[in-house]
Amino acid sequence: MINLIMYLRDLLPRILFCLVNILLIVAGNPAAADQSVAHVPNHMPDAINKILARHNIPKASISVYIREVASSKPLVTLNAETPRNPASVIKLLTTYAGLTLLGPDYTWETYIHLDGKLHNGTLAGDLIIEGGGDPFLSRETFWHILFTLRNRGLQHIKGDLLLDDDHFADENGSPADFDNKPYRVYNTFPDAVLLNFRAHQFHFIPMNNKLHIYADPPAANLKIRNKVNLVRGPCRGKHKQLKFHVFKQRNSTTVAFSGNYPQQCGNRAMFRTVLANDDYIFGVFKALWEDMGGSISGTVGKTSIDNNKPFYKVPSKPLRVAITHINKFSNNVMARQLLLTIGKEKFATFGSKIAGNKAIVDWLHSIGILAPELIMDNGSGLSRSARISAHTLAKLLQHAAQSPNQAEFFSSLPLVGVDGTVRKRLSGIIPAGNARIKTGLINDVRSMAGYVKSRNNKNYIVVILQNHKGIQNTTGTFVQDAILKWLYLQ
Repeated sequence: MINLIMYLRDLLPRILFCLVNILLIVAGNPAAADQSVAHVPNHMPDAINKILARHNIPKASISVYIREVASSKPLVTLNAETPRNPASVIKLLTTYAGLTLLGPDYTWETYIHLDGKLHNGTLAGDLIIEGGGDPFLSRETFWHILFTLRNRGLQHIKGDLLLDDDHFADENGSPADFDNKPYRVYNTFPDAVLLNFRAHQFHFIPMNNKLHIYADPPAANLKIRNKVNLVRGPCRGKHKQLKFHVFKQRNSTTVAFSGNYPQQCGNRAMFRTVLANDDYIFGVFKALWEDMGGSISGTVGKTSIDNNKPFYKVPSKPLRVAITHINKFSNNVMARQLLLTIGKEKFATFGSKIAGNKAIVDWLHSIGILAPELIMDNGSGLSRSARISAHTLAKLLQHAAQSPNQAEFFSSLPLVGVDGTVRKRLSGIIPAGNARIKTGLINDVRSMAGYVKSRNNKNYIVVILQNHKGIQNTTGTFVQDAILKWLYLQ
């Protein structure tokens, strides 16, 4: 007995020392307070357990973390520390890091240089576009750039269109690598000179018993071969009866359409990327430029320029606008451009995935989120290797809710039942504005994360990560919607 008393006497100072240190850490670092519940055992209300059972969802395949914003303890946890593929939900990390590290008013700049003498409207030399990584250089903005050049006295270019894309590292691989669909816009690679996401919108219009097809924006090096039959019958699916082939010739690309198009489908359109980046820029430039009465004698090429006196400087829309397009519409290439930009700005070098990932990991550590499981990859979620835990995402959302950039971040998130990728979800069930949710979807992955205001005016953080075969189909959506409805009723 005496030995036990002496043992406890010796142990007591150590216990007190540990408790004091824990209290000091928590008091000095709000993020550390959340770390203190990092290993809370799984706690799932019966209502959610019944939802999972009803849809035959193995508990091992799903992570859930729900907590009230004002609380330090979770309301619901299930496998919250398990690393999972988040799909596009990782964009929350990319965009919030961008807001914090670059600022909501950050802008990208595109520079136009004249490499030659301009005299009487004719440039004896090359026109150079130096890209700064603008993720939202639309065809409308590009048209205005050319309009401005015409009004600054440039009409004829006796040379080439040269592109300087040195601000970003070249991407390895092919757009087909992810899912063998290289022409889908979501697979577009980032580039320091990126125009209109490299996308064409192909329009299908029944006219005079034939199907008229045209591409927007026009491109001088893009041809359309139309072998489509306009037929009678019901319209089933957007383009299920159309066949689509791309043929690359020496100086142009032909897109051949064949198959049947039911007249009842009316006017339809689809987005595809069919030209390499340099060819796309040149083709659109030449078509628009000649439409304005200009001319260019050369072709397209690459260059590196060190000229501090551009002929024309084009600022982008601010970052706060860009992240709205990234989150509401889950734009992959814009998110990838942002990750590269973060790396470029934080390390004063060209943008790369490695630099962007390091900058974000360093920043997370600085705000007390260690996230040892984190794998960001390209920052868009279009990845098989990306990983994060539900608890890490919840800590990020908690930090964002208390940030000076809270308003910009919140406004970028899709409103359930209103807009973006969740415009058709839970409409009339959860009032408009009560749920701001970013979703993610790739094969075998369905995820969501964001904020919900309950009917009792309680504000919650919710994260749901599902990794299970076939979960990308309706089952994953049913589970998410059921949990959101349950949470709204709290």
